[in-house]
Amino acid sequence: MPQIKFTDTAIRTLAVEKTTWFSDKSCKGLRLCVTPTGTKTWYVTRWDSNAQKTRSVKLAQWAAKGAHTAWAKRQVGKASLDIQEGNVRTRNEQAIAVQEAGIPTFRGALDQYIDHRTSERASGKARMLEPTAKSYRGAFENHLSKWGDVLVSELPVLEINQYLNQLQIEHPHAAQRASTIAGAVVRFVNRLCALTLPIPALLDNTQMKSRVQTGRLDMQIPWIDRKREIDAIENEHIRLCWLVTWYTGFRGRSLRSLKWDQVDRDRGLVTFKRLKRQETSRTIAIADDVVRLFDRLWEIKYPDCDYVFPSRRIVGDERGHLDDLDRMTLTAAGDLRHLWMSVAREVCPRHVHRWLAQQTMTDDDLRMLGHYGEPSHEEQKAGADAIASGVNRQFSKTPETVVELATKHA
Repeated sequence: MPQIKFTDTAIRTLAVEKTTWFSDKSCKGLRLCVTPTGTKTWYVTRWDSNAQKTRSVKLAQWAAKGAHTAWAKRQVGKASLDIQEGNVRTRNEQAIAVQEAGIPTFRGALDQYIDHRTSERASGKARMLEPTAKSYRGAFENHLSKWGDVLVSELPVLEINQYLNQLQIEHPHAAQRASTIAGAVVRFVNRLCALTLPIPALLDNTQMKSRVQTGRLDMQIPWIDRKREIDAIENEHIRLCWLVTWYTGFRGRSLRSLKWDQVDRDRGLVTFKRLKRQETSRTIAIADDVVRLFDRLWEIKYPDCDYVFPSRRIVGDERGHLDDLDRMTLTAAGDLRHLWMSVAREVCPRHVHRWLAQQTMTDDDLRMLGHYGEPSHEEQKAGADAIASGVNRQFSKTPETVVELATKHA
């Protein structure tokens, strides 16, 4: 096995004609696998004294951005401890352990699946958020609890499918959620127990559509009427949360849970510690209009709370952040993200407004971003200000005719 000094500079220039493993004598246990296509993946290899065998743990792929090599070296100790404590097993070993423990009930399998998804994953994939886990449990109790005490190997899959398809007629989104949960749980048990149980699913799989696609977001309502409705909200923290959403297109949950150490008012930056499906953070530039909203939020902040949008209620000894924003007569909180996007598409490059909106970047977007993998501060700031100006113009715009709106949004 070739030995090199593990540094980002040295790894960046590594190229091989066939798959090659590299090590560094100053960092025992850490290995780097390099393929001819240029993929470079970190592994930690240690002797498992309990199983009397060598085990290898995959960490992640090396990335050109940031001090990725330093991160990999920090993971060696943790991975080695996991191996020594028996927390690292092959898929076959996991299957044997589960079979020895017995095939779980449907509800028990759900608990195991959620525990697996909410814990730190060796694959590096994002963990399930606690609100999502709560949503999964709620949907299970509402639609699948009838079979909760049945062993997964004995589930009446046809009966479940018939129920889901009947539910789909009146409540398609609920049926889709229940189908997703049931399928995920059974696939999880199949993988652990090396089984091939049939997967509950909808026979007529409903295609989920946005409020714009279904027509539930009425684009004919003048923006100024929606804003008057928001301006009438008495709770200033809630009112400002609506407005920040409208000017930024930020996702509701991540915005409401924002803390002041994530906001840099002087530089006009907001950092989100985790995106929807990734553990990585993202720093986003905000428009001057939004900075002024955050300045006002700073003036009315609660001294006993670090949240930008604090709740009026104190549960126990802590004050939390705002819950979901209530739907008003004309507007739902999710509508504002769609309205923001309708302006962003017209005045801002696609890869920039997707970055600003916390969206996962596609391959085309990443090619536009170049070596550094993110739009420059200047690009972000220009885009954010242009979108905010577009939103302001809509507030003062005279109502359009139905024909004009249909032409514009066709």
